Amino acid sequence: MEIIISIFISASYAILMLWLLYGIFKLKPFQLKKESEKLSFSLCIPFRNEAEHLPHLLQTLKGLEYDSALFEILLINDCSEDDSVKIVEEFIQQHSEISIQLLHNSAKAISPKKEALSKAIRHSTKEYIITTDADCEVPRKWLQYFNSMIIQQQSDFIAGPVTYISSESFLDKFQTLDFLSLQAATLGGFGNKKAFLCNGANLCYKKKTFIELSGFENDKIASGDDIFMLEKMKLAQKKIDYLSHHEAQVKTLPPQNLKSLFQQRVRWAAKTSAYKNKTSLLTAMIVFLMNLCFVIFFLGAVFQLLAWQAFVLLFFIKLNLDFFVLYKTSEFYKQTQLMKSYILIAFLHPVFIVSSASLSFLKSYEWKGRSFKK
Repeated sequence: MEIIISIFISASYAILMLWLLYGIFKLKPFQLKKESEKLSFSLCIPFRNEAEHLPHLLQTLKGLEYDSALFEILLINDCSEDDSVKIVEEFIQQHSEISIQLLHNSAKAISPKKEALSKAIRHSTKEYIITTDADCEVPRKWLQYFNSMIIQQQSDFIAGPVTYISSESFLDKFQTLDFLSLQAATLGGFGNKKAFLCNGANLCYKKKTFIELSGFENDKIASGDDIFMLEKMKLAQKKIDYLSHHEAQVKTLPPQNLKSLFQQRVRWAAKTSAYKNKTSLLTAMIVFLMNLCFVIFFLGAVFQLLAWQAFVLLFFIKLNLDFFVLYKTSEFYKQTQLMKSYILIAFLHPVFIVSSASLSFLKSYEWKGRSFKK
């Protein structure tokens, strides 16, 4: 019986991975052009207790190579308890040449990040909204890339690449490869014209379209401002594109310890049940079942409860297909050196996936010092 299950799961996973790989190959690098037309952008950035990271973000925003009259920065304080507000206020005083607003979110917000972004968008004055996070660094030509893609493609919604700033520690390498697997799903989905993942650290959408779709209205899940907006855009048949160039990637820091890592992944997994996109749900189900069977069949084989052949088939399919998908994605992000750690991480990753997905069924999770119900 386990052999039949192994064949079925392996075949399903192989089809999914080959489909993603095909999409990644189809997604050609976007070519930046010098456009005569210049669009305007509102950069909306919520923050909570980010005193450690805000100075670096603000420096990269100051370094943007774009006409300062054509963009504004809206920073939304989400009830910070450290020196975050002081850092932003000092930056505003020192850089009058940049249009910057400091807003404050409600302490009673049900979905703090979405309500913070909604407030920023209400106060924005530009045609296009761009979102990122306070622990990120943005590339100098960031706005040039968005400007060029919108003009060339007439996009309503653009997802951009996001990657981790990885150190030499094993935890960082593990997280970065895990994060690259999510980026692989993003690239593959967009390449196949079946987008189902994106990241709010690098998003751009037309303000008019956001308002037309009622923004985050009636969306009470704490996270998911990115994916649920993507789903709304798809449902409304808006023009959706992916900014496929490594020079447009936003870099962010990975969680600094195992507890933070699990809390992040539990938060991400907790919103899966609210997805309406069938591709999202099917992908999540197949990936979870493959990793669950990988763990169960391995333990079953070790304790001589299940046939070794069932595990070997899963192992062969998963190890090889994951490698090709991750290698192709790491090429896009210029991070192929991470593949040196692939073998060891490949054995640990299924345990991590099963554990974090299982924990997501608990009633609550922590985020920025707050507890949220699923």
